[in-house]
Amino acid sequence: MQLKIKNPLGKIKPIFSIKDEPKVIAKGFALGSFIGMMPIPGFQVMVSLAVASLLKVNRKAACLAVFNTNLATGAFVFSFNYWLGRQILGVNPSFRIEDKLNMQFISLVLKAGSDVFLSLVVGGVLTGIVSAAIVYFLFMKWLPVRTASQGQKLL
Repeated sequence: MQLKIKNPLGKIKPIFSIKDEPKVIAKGFALGSFIGMMPIPGFQVMVSLAVASLLKVNRKAACLAVFNTNLATGAFVFSFNYWLGRQILGVNPSFRIEDKLNMQFISLVLKAGSDVFLSLVVGGVLTGIVSAAIVYFLFMKWLPVRTASQGQKLL
């Protein structure tokens, strides 16, 4: 009797398979990268899904891309966005972003005042634009090569 062992990754692979035109996928990843820089952890996926639906870009790509900010990178990204926003706005609120993010982050930011929130948003918009542009152009270079080598439109 032969024992068949199934690959557990086979169940996960469809999550990362994205069937769409390369440009639509690239736009989805760019949108998700932009939204990932916004100071709304915990809500980024929902916002990304809604905006991707409105803009008719690939929703799965947009939702996956928001994870450029996560528990490991979020504190660094938001600290940089906060610093950048403060420099541009010329404000100096005394607010410190914790080393680890949690679900109270948005509440803490809103309680800290409009200078803190605006600093995070301005910094997030600027880093989001840069991130989205880089991601879009990288995916536009990579996806057509990848799809041509596979003979199909698949990420």
